[in-house]
Amino acid sequence: MAHAPSLRTSLAGLLLAGLFLAQPALRAQTASEPAPPPAVRSSGVLETSRQSVQAVGEATSELGGSLRSGGRQAVSQGRKLWQDVMLPAGQRFAAAIPVVLKALVLLLAFWLAGKFAGACVTKLLNLTRVDDRAIRDWGLESLLIQPDGQTRSLAGLAGGAVKWLLILFGFVAFFNALNLAMVAGPLQNILDRIVGAIPNLLKAAVILFVYWVVAAVVRAGVTRALGAMKFDSRFGKHLAVPTADGKQPPTPSAMIGRLLFYVILLFGVPPFLQALGQQALVTPLQEMLAKTLGFLPNLFAAAIILVVGRIVATIVREVVSNVLSASGADAGAAKLGLGKVLGTRTLSGICAKIAYFFIFIQILVSAVDSLGITAISDPIKAMLQKILEAVPALLVAAVIVAIGYVVAKIVRSLLESFLSGVGLDALPGRLGLTFLSAKEGQLPPSGALGAAAAVVIMLITAQQACASLRFQQLADLLRRVVEYLPDLVVGIVILLAALSLANYLAALVAKALDGHPHAALLSGVARCAVLLLGVSMALEQLGVGEEIVMIAVAALFGGGALAVGLAFGLGGKDRARELIDGWRKK
Repeated sequence: MAHAPSLRTSLAGLLLAGLFLAQPALRAQTASEPAPPPAVRSSGVLETSRQSVQAVGEATSELGGSLRSGGRQAVSQGRKLWQDVMLPAGQRFAAAIPVVLKALVLLLAFWLAGKFAGACVTKLLNLTRVDDRAIRDWGLESLLIQPDGQTRSLAGLAGGAVKWLLILFGFVAFFNALNLAMVAGPLQNILDRIVGAIPNLLKAAVILFVYWVVAAVVRAGVTRALGAMKFDSRFGKHLAVPTADGKQPPTPSAMIGRLLFYVILLFGVPPFLQALGQQALVTPLQEMLAKTLGFLPNLFAAAIILVVGRIVATIVREVVSNVLSASGADAGAAKLGLGKVLGTRTLSGICAKIAYFFIFIQILVSAVDSLGITAISDPIKAMLQKILEAVPALLVAAVIVAIGYVVAKIVRSLLESFLSGVGLDALPGRLGLTFLSAKEGQLPPSGALGAAAAVVIMLITAQQACASLRFQQLADLLRRVVEYLPDLVVGIVILLAALSLANYLAALVAKALDGHPHAALLSGVARCAVLLLGVSMALEQLGVGEEIVMIAVAALFGGGALAVGLAFGLGGKDRARELIDGWRKK
């Protein structure tokens, strides 16, 4: 009954709507028919109202039926949508929640396990100081040191590899739990390959670790044994080799231990590669190691010869140096004036190094022979043999040069003393050659002549030394220079004599014509004439062509005479006319 007012309201609304819709039809019908009488008109209105109500009722019933059928269809479709779509989706969603949670739990568990395992591996490797050992023993500086100067942690890299491997397992388990086989399949293939390679990797790592341990033990044992024998203090000075960067070189015992360490590691490379399945690399490497093993005895023999020979050569060097120093060779060299030539070196040290060099050359020849490699040993032996053959000539040349230097020093000293004693230093001033007089800081004439004599002696010595070294062309050149020196000396003497005579004659003419207006001119003419004569004689003595000298002198004299005649004829023609007229009158 609660719905009665609303139902009545709905029916009233429908009735009014029907009336409103029926009005146009009624109006049309009324307009088409003639106007009835009033009584008939009232009955017609009632009939029309009855029809309208009947039409509204029919429309209302039809509308209710439509609404009822549409509601039934909507309810049935909603029920079907709920049963076919929403309910299965909800059921599936509810069923998927445990699966997703399980997959997430698996991924989280593997991630935590990877973090823990990676941290454990990193901590374990840090305890073994694997980074320091890798840098020291394996030469991994370039791989572990970053461009910014920081060092990568090898232990961190290994721990990271373990961590991400377990996380990869977790992703495979995650996708498998979600039934995503298309995603889990490729990851599973990668994991299968990695897991299949792990046994070989572990086997190779164990092999390399065993060889490394053996090599480290051998290195430590050899180093300690050599240290106990005081090998470094006894033989270190004979075997020490300075480094190029100026750092302290390793001790000989450390070098030997390191050499054995790397040799043992080298023999561990073939089984290491074989464990990894790299047979293509193992075969040539084994052949190389077999050849190396066959060559090692020769190499050790050569090394022993070099070590023993260097020790012997060093002992001989020390003996020679001490003997010469004790015998006064260094003091004698200083007295002979060799100090400037030797500088900070001593004669005993130079002779000791020469003896060391000769002995070590022979040792090198023996060491090369012991190698047994003719392709290398024959050229080296030939070169060393040529050096040994040249050694006597070098010694002779060195002795000749040393003797020549000593003789030159003695002759220079004696000649300077003699010439200075006879008054040669004052002679240039007396001869009018004042430019030859010694000035402050310059050599006096006696010193210059002594130095010239020393140079001549050294040239002769150099010529003989080149001849002993079989440098024939250079020896011939020096011989020609030495043979030309007498002509050069005579030419210089002639030129100086002509210069002195020219100055003397010029002074004599100027004195004789003192007061004459042309005294200076005539004295200059006399000086030039004597100088021209002296220059021509000096050039002739120096070997310059006689025809060239005669042509030059004739050209100078002829040109001078012609110039005087032209000057007199053109510039003094009036004076010449007066003189000629005077001669005629007389």
